[in-house]
Amino acid sequence: MMQPTPAPSSPPRSPRAHQSQVHEEPSFPPPPQNVDSAPFAILVGLFEKLSVERKQERRRKFLDSWFTHWRDEKGYDLYPVLRLLLPQKDRERAVYGLKEKNLAKTYIKLIPLGMRDPDAIRLLNWKKPTERERSAGDFPAVLYEVVSKRSSVIDSSLSIDDLNHILDELAQNMGKQDIQSKILQRIYNRSTANEQRWIIRIILKDMQISVKETTVFSVFHPDAQDLYNTCSDLKKVAWELWDPSFRLNSENKAIQLFHVFAPMLCKRPTRRIEDTVREMGGAEFYIEEKLDGERMQLHRRGNESNRKGKDYTYLYGKHVGTGSLTPHIDQAFDSRIDDIILDGEMLVWDPVTERNLPFGTLKTAARGTDNSKAELNPRPCFKVFDLLYLNGQSLIHKPLSFRKRNLRHCLKEITGRIEYAVEYRGKTAKDIRGRMDDVMAARGEGLVIKHPLSKYVLNGRNMDWIKVKPEYMDNMGETVDVLVVAGNYGSGKRGGGVSSLICAVFDDRRGDDDDEPKYSTFVRIGSGLSYADYVWVRDKPWKAWNPQQQPSFLLTASRSQDDKGDVFLEPEDSFILKIKAAEIVPSDQYHMGFTMRFPRATAIRDDLTVADCMSATAVLESLKMERKRKMDSDIVGSKKKRKTTAKATILPQYQGPNLKDVSVQSDVFDGMKFAYDLKLVIDKNVNNVFKPKWIKDSIALGEPAPFHRKYFFHATPERMNEEDYEEGGDEEEDIGDVAEENAESTPLQPREGTPQRDLLDDVDPALADWFKVGRASSTLESAASAGKDESETESDHDSENADVAKESEDEWERVKKEEVEDESEDVQDVKMGETDDAMEYDEEMIFKHLCFYLDTPENARRNRMEVKSKLEEDITKRFAKIAQIIQTNGGKIVELGESKLTHVILDKRDCARRLELIKATSQPKRRHLVISEFIEACVEENTLLDEEGEWRDLLAHGAR
Repeated sequence: MMQPTPAPSSPPRSPRAHQSQVHEEPSFPPPPQNVDSAPFAILVGLFEKLSVERKQERRRKFLDSWFTHWRDEKGYDLYPVLRLLLPQKDRERAVYGLKEKNLAKTYIKLIPLGMRDPDAIRLLNWKKPTERERSAGDFPAVLYEVVSKRSSVIDSSLSIDDLNHILDELAQNMGKQDIQSKILQRIYNRSTANEQRWIIRIILKDMQISVKETTVFSVFHPDAQDLYNTCSDLKKVAWELWDPSFRLNSENKAIQLFHVFAPMLCKRPTRRIEDTVREMGGAEFYIEEKLDGERMQLHRRGNESNRKGKDYTYLYGKHVGTGSLTPHIDQAFDSRIDDIILDGEMLVWDPVTERNLPFGTLKTAARGTDNSKAELNPRPCFKVFDLLYLNGQSLIHKPLSFRKRNLRHCLKEITGRIEYAVEYRGKTAKDIRGRMDDVMAARGEGLVIKHPLSKYVLNGRNMDWIKVKPEYMDNMGETVDVLVVAGNYGSGKRGGGVSSLICAVFDDRRGDDDDEPKYSTFVRIGSGLSYADYVWVRDKPWKAWNPQQQPSFLLTASRSQDDKGDVFLEPEDSFILKIKAAEIVPSDQYHMGFTMRFPRATAIRDDLTVADCMSATAVLESLKMERKRKMDSDIVGSKKKRKTTAKATILPQYQGPNLKDVSVQSDVFDGMKFAYDLKLVIDKNVNNVFKPKWIKDSIALGEPAPFHRKYFFHATPERMNEEDYEEGGDEEEDIGDVAEENAESTPLQPREGTPQRDLLDDVDPALADWFKVGRASSTLESAASAGKDESETESDHDSENADVAKESEDEWERVKKEEVEDESEDVQDVKMGETDDAMEYDEEMIFKHLCFYLDTPENARRNRMEVKSKLEEDITKRFAKIAQIIQTNGGKIVELGESKLTHVILDKRDCARRLELIKATSQPKRRHLVISEFIEACVEENTLLDEEGEWRDLLAHGAR
């Protein structure tokens, strides 16, 4: 019999308590009880610091100091804090049913404001910019400005526990507007305007503090992320890992039945299909269609289907007698199965047309199939592609081929209810292209290529699972002239007026029955226009958009809001915009049925009229031509002759000494391989390159030395992202010398003359203690010293807090200023089109999805190019500044041979390598070559400018 899924913190087989009921005792013991709570104002101080700090390492230290102080003063239960810090991860609290519009109406009544009061109008139209106010587009900021004029609360009486209780009440009364209004009135009466701004951010689950959950988890406990990946339960993480010195064993990190874990994801596409095949290492691989549904896990003993912690048991059924799916699949499972976890995609199957329907109809179909006349209605259909757990045993560490082979023995398909995902076997690029043609002809999403030996990595991506979809900037070949028909107001830096533009093509697919020209929505852009362009655009005679009566000349998508604006332009008042993008792709978000991926405006075509707008048939013809070009390219590529090369041999000077008769003195380097050709190794960016000092120190220690930054000639991106990479400072004294000294050495002190930057700069003196690092009690230090005795901890120069000066026994310590790279979390691991729905450039992080090579003198020599400039020092400093600007704004600095490279940056005083760089980066399609001033201009304009025209001319001038 199928059992219901338990509440997040309930033991297996227990029913989920209703929100109004008392939750059952958790299956894990709570931490020691806190002495008391802290004022919410203290937490607001942390929010304020995190929201403005750009250095990741300093954000980590703010969190570490704050957590440590809480543990010292309040107790070890940090769950009340974590659920406010990460509101989007809190499963215990149901949704509030409150968005900006509802909150605005409620606040208008509780302040109270007259409906004609300018501030009431401003709350309701919080996106609409005004001449005086700069907060348009940010509802909490708009609310703060309105409340701050009227609130008489100077000192808040809300504690963190108080706020959590209030928010629980708010969630329990979802849909009961009168009760929620009274609850919000209590917040209004007991908290300051600034605190209310942050409370509203918590309710909207949009904190804007520049900190991801991965950072919070890593500071809270070294095993927190691993545990969360297996349970998606914030309370479980907070309560099981309350002690920073406690470590989980491997069994605690395994997936469990009825604990929703974070699924494995696909890696970004490679540049060419041949590169994807190469990643498979010559093995026959699986080819699966990428499905357009919702990723689900099906846990059976009871039956739960969910993704990333969202419970859909209520929708699909807890047991065989209820739900829209569960009653129909009970007979599908083999009788020998006691319990099972399947990974797959929930789709909508239409039994009349015998095809899958768009993803947006899923919830409707799930709710609409409970009646007796539902046999011909669309219904949920679970497409299974992986087996992760069977009869008490986790299979995630088994090869994919093993999991798929056993999956076929676990269930039989029931058409339209539960089916196997379609899969094929392949070994060549031709195999993938053949399947891709079928998928694209059916307007599918794409393909997923999977290695047969791949393990299942929770919440991870690697090159064992690769999406095959056109993604990259260098494949951008589509340029169109379209008509601007509507616009949306911006937020944040883009606030103050129209920010994104909705564009359309002339719809010539229609008959001649209607005299009025019609335009079909096609694409939205938010990048490429300069500040001056926006001044001109915003001065156009925009008209308010009426959802009940949209413009008669405009054709929009029936089931989407993406092509609806806040305002619109009549065709005679509008203008033509030139747009370039990666590709034209199918989309039901626009009336055209297609849209453009990563579109960017390159010019306002004031030399063209409305009559010059691209037509719908021209778009379709462009699609046909692009497909033909790719097919022709494949044919030509297949006819190329393979070059034969002689077997590689090692030159005598690189063969090394004969070690046959040399006795082994140590096994420190057992299992490691050493290479000589540093250029080749660095260019591949796959292996790390160490300095000889690492070998010397490893021998002195009798074990491999810590992988600190100071030991590296070159480090891979993976290594640089590891926590211990930045530890240990620069050139500290030799470990070999330290090893010979007494183990009772004194703690590491700051170098003489090193300025110390306190974490409490600009902090209210009343909050100062919360932003100082406690001696020997910080989370990071405790985690680093887990399992060590006290003497080892104090002498460990490589701990997270090695840069902390030890002052006195009862005084909080200050943190010195470190030389850390200004690399915010939002710009790490940047990948073009990283997510499935990544269709546009980021309007805030303007260089996101782009990769830059800097033509510094050092890089030039590394790539065996000649350097003649007499201004090497100045140029090097200049590029260091440019690199920081790029990274701060979302871009990634890469090597010249990087396949993801999109831009080559030169200094206009040293363009001698221009032609050489063009040749080196021309395949498979040329990259953009620009001078460094282009980067500064983009940042100044807060948008991606066109690389051609002015910047190309300046580059050519510099080369002369």
